[in-house]
Amino acid sequence: MAKRADDQGRSESGGRSDDQMTPAPSWKAAWPFLVALGLVVVAAVGISISYLIRPADDRMSTEAHIQHAVNDVYTARNELDYTRYREATCAAELASDSFPDEDTFVEQNRVSFEENGQIVIPEISEIDVNGDRATAQVHWHFDETPDSEQVTDVVVVREDGDWKVCTS
Repeated sequence: MAKRADDQGRSESGGRSDDQMTPAPSWKAAWPFLVALGLVVVAAVGISISYLIRPADDRMSTEAHIQHAVNDVYTARNELDYTRYREATCAAELASDSFPDEDTFVEQNRVSFEENGQIVIPEISEIDVNGDRATAQVHWHFDETPDSEQVTDVVVVREDGDWKVCTS
């Protein structure tokens, strides 16, 4: 039996082809995808809420806190900010007879800045934490002399939950 051109798309039994017989998808087939989407949304909302409730300082690692303490001291020197410098320095250092007063601090750092430029810290490495005490190597140079990098060992201690730079 030969097929005519107008019979294309019909099977020999006269019904529809397989493409035309597939049923429309039901909502039951979509449930696994909807449940997975719901779980992803709940997880994303939970993570977002935890970031909003928990301060950024609590989410940082101990090493990051130490790096911030070291950066605070050097930034205070660059900005001639005595208050910030004091806040980033440990209590033993503040009580020391050799700790500079504000005028001395500003004058020493202004002279250094005028002669050499700002202090730049490209790296803080070899952070070794032992309880509430840590050491780190600060790689630094002056703006005006980037090729003469120096490495300074720095002691950092935790006081009242905050890391502070100390000389020993």
